[in-house]
Amino acid sequence: MDIKDIWESSLSFIRRSISSMVGYNTYIKVAKPVSYNNGIFIIAVPSLICKNMIELRYIDDIEAAVCSAVSNPVRVEVIIGSDEKSIKAAEDATKNSRSELYLKANLNPRYTFDSYVVGTSNEYATAAALNVARNPGSLSNPLFLYGKSGLGKTHLMQAIGNKILENSPEKRVVYVTSERFTNDMINSMRDKDMESFRQRYRDVDVLLIDDIQFIEKKQGIQEEFFHTFNDLYLNNKQIVITSDRMPKELVSIEERLITRFEWGLPIDVTAPDYETRMAILKKKAEAQNAVLPDDVLSYIAERVDSNIRELEGALLKIISYAGISNKPIDMPLAEHAISSIIPDDGIIKITAQKIIDKVCEFYEVSADDLKSQSRMRQITRPRQIAMYLCKKMTNMNFVEIAKVFGNRDRTTVMYGVDKVMEEISKDELLKTDVDMIIKDLNSL
Repeated sequence: MDIKDIWESSLSFIRRSISSMVGYNTYIKVAKPVSYNNGIFIIAVPSLICKNMIELRYIDDIEAAVCSAVSNPVRVEVIIGSDEKSIKAAEDATKNSRSELYLKANLNPRYTFDSYVVGTSNEYATAAALNVARNPGSLSNPLFLYGKSGLGKTHLMQAIGNKILENSPEKRVVYVTSERFTNDMINSMRDKDMESFRQRYRDVDVLLIDDIQFIEKKQGIQEEFFHTFNDLYLNNKQIVITSDRMPKELVSIEERLITRFEWGLPIDVTAPDYETRMAILKKKAEAQNAVLPDDVLSYIAERVDSNIRELEGALLKIISYAGISNKPIDMPLAEHAISSIIPDDGIIKITAQKIIDKVCEFYEVSADDLKSQSRMRQITRPRQIAMYLCKKMTNMNFVEIAKVFGNRDRTTVMYGVDKVMEEISKDELLKTDVDMIIKDLNSL
């Protein structure tokens, strides 16, 4: 397939996987495929708002769709350009601005210490990260950053890699998610080329591995990572790991790995306080060349306090709404723009837990059943419906939903969501059941 065929195939998958057709039509449908080389698929969008919204909300869905279309791991990059000439210029600018070093390292150049807002919730983690960036392989090895999703752990981890390459371009730095590490190993085993896999991850100076919790219950992957860790550690190579939990809470990972995670410096990254949230909003608004009144910024900061991703999402939604409606940003516009996620009492309307509770009540099963490995139809049907509703009614991506349902693989969630969407279109009784659950959730 050429890139146009890949993109058309991906669009049909994306349409089924995301809940908002407005978001699809506004931000994704307008994108154009630019190139596909060395595992990087570049798309162009007509504005900075489109680029930021895709990177914030839809990048996981798009990457999953393109991966499915080409049957290989793919990283999607978004550039700005509306016609062939500007697309070519934007592509050239992108290639020139990011050296081959950064491409090989799989790092996002936007994730730097300068763009990272420091507050009381992350100042200790930031200081430790800076120390690692300046002295890799000496102290704090491994550096283990843990905390809930959306708190900036990935940003901080990649800032380390970017800083190391800035200071020492000769260093070999690799950033990888544990899911990508897993897929690479599986593909290497299939191709009977484990030696290349081991060289790829052990012949480095710095290994940055994101979301280590996803190797839970994967004994073969844990075995390989154990030897990779040992090889790097014994050669004074820097290891940085992120997780949604502290090491000792990763109960399905071997004790010998947990012990190694605790050799260095485990640091908790917590939700930002009000002052930090305000600072983040001001910095993000400045990056968008948008001016928001202080009362609007305060309104967002007071009501969105769970994580940075949701904070940025609320801000971008307000900026986008103002641009589409051609209205100035003020309190009435802000309240209307994010009313779907923030009611008057300031509590997020729909959460994964509320969805699970309602589905369990409707189908008379337990939350433990939904998170279990049971494949009985009376369990799998409610589980898939709950996954579908999480995707439809929250801002969670497939990876975050997978965590909620017993740390499953992202592909399992994608399959479940796709299956429910397909069955709803054919089964009126199922559609009625789902509509009743949605009605109950919206009445909360």
